[in-house]
Amino acid sequence: NKDTILASKQASKQASKQASRCYGLDLLKILCMFFVIAFHFSDHGAITLSCSQELSFNWYILAVPRIFGAICNCVFVLISGYFLYHKSFNIRNVIKLWMQVFFYSVVLGIVCFIIGSEPFGMRSLIKMIMPFTFNEYWFFSAYIVLYLLFPFLNKLINVLNKKEHVALIVIGLFVFSLLYTIPKVTWIEGANNIPIFIVLYLIGAYLCKYEIRIPRKEGLLLTILLLVIENLSLFGMRLIYNLTGMDSVSYFVWGTGKLLPVLTSVSLFLLFKDFNIKHTKWIAFVAPSVFGVYLFHIGRLKEILFGCIFNNSVTFNTGMLLPQMIVAMITIFVAGILIDKLRIIIFEKPIFILINKPIERANEKIYEFLNS
Repeated sequence: NKDTILASKQASKQASKQASRCYGLDLLKILCMFFVIAFHFSDHGAITLSCSQELSFNWYILAVPRIFGAICNCVFVLISGYFLYHKSFNIRNVIKLWMQVFFYSVVLGIVCFIIGSEPFGMRSLIKMIMPFTFNEYWFFSAYIVLYLLFPFLNKLINVLNKKEHVALIVIGLFVFSLLYTIPKVTWIEGANNIPIFIVLYLIGAYLCKYEIRIPRKEGLLLTILLLVIENLSLFGMRLIYNLTGMDSVSYFVWGTGKLLPVLTSVSLFLLFKDFNIKHTKWIAFVAPSVFGVYLFHIGRLKEILFGCIFNNSVTFNTGMLLPQMIVAMITIFVAGILIDKLRIIIFEKPIFILINKPIERANEKIYEFLNS
């Protein structure tokens, strides 16, 4: 009955106290989004990095952000695993995420049609209103699948003992990370990164369940060491190119499932998790809209932002490449946060006022099903 459900929900909330709001991890999310913008500045810019290019300061400036694309993706999933492990499934979150993606897909699509950066057509229109089906935002598509699976993953985790949990993580890392790194088994690239997302979720849940901590000094040294290794891998690929002709600057640091970024993300997560940061207004204001920054700058506007406004080919042979990248990071981040806050006011809040009661009823039914 309803009283039992409410009592169970209260117990669930009580159990989730150990995974309460962590401003250290909120700060990490914010920093990660800055680095994601830098990654896209390099990845979607006019300059395509190659090991055959002359080694220069500007080459390195564009190569370094390649390191952080995968690391930051992994961090976001680890944070989800850490916090969702003690939480109940909430259909509100699925609807909220879908509405957020739908808003940016439609609004940015209309903007691009108006300014003529994308031709209007039936296929473009369908992709605009069905972003999940057409994988317009790959991270969202993979993440929403993970969110639908997390209640069942939690049930699995709860019946595993510590050794079994570790064994499952090790197997997952071997199959979906190590084999993807050396010797890069190509079939693992399929399924839109969902397998490695599940492995990262299992890691995040493990860190929460067993309250894993690492001394700050050791955590900092480990993170620095891993980042140094990742940097060296960029130059290592230049050496491999000279020996074999294999031209892939970011082989060891991209994509998301590569072993080095996975390990570095875990180290960063542990480092920031225990930062003793009290309630900070600007972090509390910015953190909830970080995902909006991603949707704003990597959707249909990416060609305009990184091919026109912040075109790195203009500054690649000058001393202005690094300042241009920093300006792009700050400008896009601030604009993305402000736009998302406006979206919440004019779009999200009014809709949720209308659908709040049906969502609550749906959540009760789902809770009964998952806990029967």
